Amino acid sequence: MADDDDKPKKHTLESLFHLYANNIVVTMDLDNEDYDCILLSQIDYWLEQAKLLRTTFTVTETGLVYMEFRKWRLDYEEFLDFLEKICEGKNVTVEEVKTFLLEAGVPGTGSSDVVVVK
Repeated sequence: MADDDDKPKKHTLESLFHLYANNIVVTMDLDNEDYDCILLSQIDYWLEQAKLLRTTFTVTETGLVYMEFRKWRLDYEEFLDFLEKICEGKNVTVEEVKTFLLEAGVPGTGSSDVVVVK
């Protein structure tokens, strides 16, 4: 059992969502305190790290789909709807995009493994 504690922990799409929602947060912006929601710039960063931005999706496409929500930030359920909408008419499925996002790992690393230090 002690060996399980030493293994890197795998992230879920939802746990990565929260990491990206808290990535590149402007601390001077008082509206930016809701860390359980994600900005378009953070989604684009995640898609770019997953190598999907500018190959499968353009920043124009992500922006247009994001603006359909008429909100400044999206919660996790809305983010899943965003993925559904952005994949419409593309040669990629939502499940494939989710896999790419999981494989992108935590912000700035490109690894889905997280080492927990006690």
